[in-house]
Amino acid sequence: MKSKLYIFGLLAMALSFYACSDNGVSGEEEPGEEVSPFVGTWTLDPTAASLAVGPAPGDYSWWQISADDVNTRSCLYDDTYVFNEDGSFENNLGNQTWLETWQGVEAEGCGAPVAPHDGTNAGTWVDENGSLIITGNGLYLGLAKVHNTGENGDPANDTIEYEYAFSNNNSTLEITISGWNADVPEATWYFRFAKQ
Repeated sequence: MKSKLYIFGLLAMALSFYACSDNGVSGEEEPGEEVSPFVGTWTLDPTAASLAVGPAPGDYSWWQISADDVNTRSCLYDDTYVFNEDGSFENNLGNQTWLETWQGVEAEGCGAPVAPHDGTNAGTWVDENGSLIITGNGLYLGLAKVHNTGENGDPANDTIEYEYAFSNNNSTLEITISGWNADVPEATWYFRFAKQ
């Protein structure tokens, strides 16, 4: 009788240990293992007003992309922005992206990506105190030209800081950036992204 109770006790202890172990069936994640909502692949949202600029955050009265221009710039809207869980970041531009005259082309239009904004360089991303920081030569979100002190595609230390907000169950990412217009310090670019 004692041996049966002893075996039963050992079995109960083993089951209890299994239920409490990391390999148990509780379904709970360990603290600190939550994946950032940034992680994944994003594209510009192919709808009107997903690119916009104005004199202050929330006021994008200077220019907003139209539905027709979204079609014209389809080579921009198929570019992907990849946030990897290990903190690495990629611009994947394919064979064509939207080019502007500051990049050395004669007119705005679709064309082969121009270095360093051609997606060939490695970069990193970090969410720091509510700001998104992208670092890497030629890496950016939205438009290659826009950074914190200008619109020439050449940020200091290859680093750009953006403000952000998530919505639609983290499937929409709204990015803003200011500081690029010395004459209007509050002037803001707005980019809206959709998670793929």
